[in-house]
Amino acid sequence: MRIGLLFLFAAAFLTVAEERVTMTGKVVDASGKPVDDATVMVYEAGVKKGYSVFCPTCWTDCGKHVITDSEGTFTIPGLNPDLWFTLLAMRDGYASTYVKKVDPAKGPAENAVLKPRAPIPDPSQAVRGTIVDVHGMSVKDAVIEQQGVTFKGPDGRVGTRFGGSDDWIDALAVSNEKGEFELAFGKPAMQMILQVTPRGMAPKLFTAATGADRKTMTVTDGATIRGRLVYDGKPVANAEVGITTHTRLSGSTYNEMRIGTREDGTFAITGVPAGRIWMVYPKMESLTAQNIGVNAVPVETKDDGQEVSIGDIELKPAYILRGRVVLSDGKPMPPDMRVTISADQAWDSQVVTIDSEGKFEFRGLPAGVFSVDAGLRGYHSPYRVTEVLVNRDIDNLVLRMLPGTGRP
Repeated sequence: MRIGLLFLFAAAFLTVAEERVTMTGKVVDASGKPVDDATVMVYEAGVKKGYSVFCPTCWTDCGKHVITDSEGTFTIPGLNPDLWFTLLAMRDGYASTYVKKVDPAKGPAENAVLKPRAPIPDPSQAVRGTIVDVHGMSVKDAVIEQQGVTFKGPDGRVGTRFGGSDDWIDALAVSNEKGEFELAFGKPAMQMILQVTPRGMAPKLFTAATGADRKTMTVTDGATIRGRLVYDGKPVANAEVGITTHTRLSGSTYNEMRIGTREDGTFAITGVPAGRIWMVYPKMESLTAQNIGVNAVPVETKDDGQEVSIGDIELKPAYILRGRVVLSDGKPMPPDMRVTISADQAWDSQVVTIDSEGKFEFRGLPAGVFSVDAGLRGYHSPYRVTEVLVNRDIDNLVLRMLPGTGRP
């Protein structure tokens, strides 16, 4: 029922748009030849201005799909002109791929490049599964992404590698009409950590053994986290809120989830996996103009279907950090170089451009610990990371950079 209401709300939003747009594009293989009979699906969407109050896969345009013609071209009509879209292209015998943040109003989408999928000679290279809901019904179009793999090394030792690498055959897989999928590693393995993300439902992490047998993986609606951003007694509209979680022992985590606040400052993050501790935080970049912010708030989701209310999150005046990048060799600052600042408690960062004198400025920083990193071509920091305690305005942070990559 909850998911159905989300789609109704999204449909109500669509009535605002007076006209629809058509998306066109092309699917090709690695050599540039057209791929016919490929499926292209609108997987997620977001607003071009401001921040979306809906989950990315809950818009009514999501799920629309077409088949490419003999020239590899596709046309998806009747899309909301106020949205950008992420496309998912797939075909048997090829590795599926995304085309992200497509704006139909700007012309055809970037070509979706499908690479031939290598054969799997050893069953221990793959996890084969079936995605179902709590009623045992097949869940199609769920995206399965690898997060880690456990295997034996040449010396017989067992180790686990987290994150993607060139050793994977599949960057991602998509469940078919029967909910089935296969995701493969480039060498024999013992087990894989997979994230399954069904549209309009909660993502879920699975640790599954490799082999020829097919594992059943059950996904759920998840919980809902609600709250309201307030500053000086007034609601904060059109800000962005993020949540993230992390299991320190296993290293496994979920991708950050984001949602926008409504005119009354409220937000509702749906499809949140249960049984986790989450950090909820206003995104810094959405509040820099007002120079307000607050530290992350911990929240626990215990059960599927649970409604967790944070209540009001009181924002406070934030701090400003100003600094300068100094090159040890005295050369002029290269153009278009950037500095990144990242929060310690949240998956939140800002990126600014360094001016010709090496100066930079960050606004909207809540009190806390931040990591600051300058990215300059041909230079490196003498420190692994520069940490800064922000509990006041800072005007004189100096980042000294040395020539070279810093690698032996």
